[in-house]
Parts: sequence; C-alpha cells; structure tokens
Amino acid sequence: MTWPRLYVLDVPKDEGTSFASLTRFVASHLEADGCVTSSWVEAVLAREQLYPTGLPLEPPVGIPHADTTHTLKDALVVARLTTPLAFGAMGDYDAAALQVRLAVFIVADNGTAQVEALERLLSILSDGARRERLEAGSAENARRSFEAMLEQLAALTTAPDKPPHPRKPGQT
Repeated sequence: MTWPRLYVLDVPKDEGTSFASLTRFVASHLEADGCVTSSWVEAVLAREQLYPTGLPLEPPVGIPHADTTHTLKDALVVARLTTPLAFGAMGDYDAAALQVRLAVFIVADNGTAQVEALERLLSILSDGARRERLEAGSAENARRSFEAMLEQLAALTTAPDKPPHPRKPGQT
C-alpha cells in the first residue's frame, strides 16, 4: 500500500488545546485536499470517545482514526504538538491519561489499509531513531523521512524472500 498523501503538521499552540481543536485543525488540511468527508471530524471525535487511541510508548503517542466511510483518499497525518495533549490509553479505560506530543491520524478507505498503517506506524514509533526524525527538524524534512520509512517498511513486508517481521536468532 502506498500513501498518496503524507502530512507532517506543526500544530499551533491554540489549535492543540483539546482533542477536538486538534482534529478540526487536521481536518482543515484533509478537507482542502479532498481526503475526507465533512463528517470525518465528528466520526473521529466519537470514535476516540468510545475507543481511545493513546499508546503508552515512551514518550506516548496517539493514533486517532475514523470509520473508513468518512475517507475519500488515503492519508497519514503526523501532528506535532508544542504542548502535550491528554489521550485516553488504548484498551485500558482505567489508566491515567497519556500526555501526547505526537499524534498520527490514519485516514484509510478500508479496514485492511488501517491495520497495515497501524502495523507500520508501530514499527516507526517504537524505534527511537525513527521517531526522532519525525519529531525534529522542519515539517518538510520530517515528511520526507516519514515517506522513506514507510517505503522501507513496505519493501520489507512485500519482498517474497523476507518475512514481514524479522526474527532474532533463537526466536521461533
């Protein structure tokens, strides 16, 4: 899968004061490029309320998304926040809110693409050096790095002679 639209957005402080304002900010870019329907914002907000997407990585990250019916074109949006924003922990409703400075919105038109994007994002976000390339420098340099990382992971997972997840020696 290729992602025709990749965004790295530096979120202005006043746009990152709540999850709703962040989502509206992201949507303004996606709607302008014809990636999402006008119902996308409400769908993301509703889904996040029911199924929080904060991941307790170090540091924590959010991976918000909506049902595929609100997507017109696939996209991934890295939103870099200047002030941490509280996200509920994925799958753990009793956990304390996670303070997130990086949120990656998955915009996919089918469930398979969402799962594939999530797998690749976890690989990138769990790797300190890769993640640092998303967090540091200009938005354009981070976008180029993000694109290269996704292409590299796509090559690994589609090469017929390589397993999608390399095993360490002695691992079965």
